Parts: sequence; C-alpha cells; structure tokens
Amino acid sequence: MGAGEQTRAKFIQICASQNDLFALDEHGNIFRYNFSTKAWATLDTDVDGSAPKRGMALADAGKSRP
Repeated sequence: MGAGEQTRAKFIQICASQNDLFALDEHGNIFRYNFSTKAWATLDTDVDGSAPKRGMALADAGKSRP
C-alpha cells in the first residue's frame, strides 16, 4: 500500500435511524456517516473504563449492583 492510502474497514453491522447512520467494523470500532461530507468518521471510544458494560442500560450505568 502506498503512502497516503487508507484501508477500508469491513463493516459487520450497520444501524440506521431517520437522521443517523452508524456502523461497527470487525475490530469493534464504531463509525458514523457524515452526510455533508459523504464520508465515514470513527467515533472516539471510552478508554478509561467508565463506559457501561454490555447489556447494561445507560440509566443503570452509574448504579451499583448487589
């Protein structure tokens, strides 16, 4: 691959709503489609461990479990 070339992500899941389009690639990266620029942008991921665990509702994320 030459300088300046980017590899395309292989999306394994796409989620669409009326105004948004998101995709998940095979490495777990999340992308959001920008309709103005007609390009995919990577969303920043939480790296400090404060993100809710899988299957936990956002409203319950800050509550402790028994």
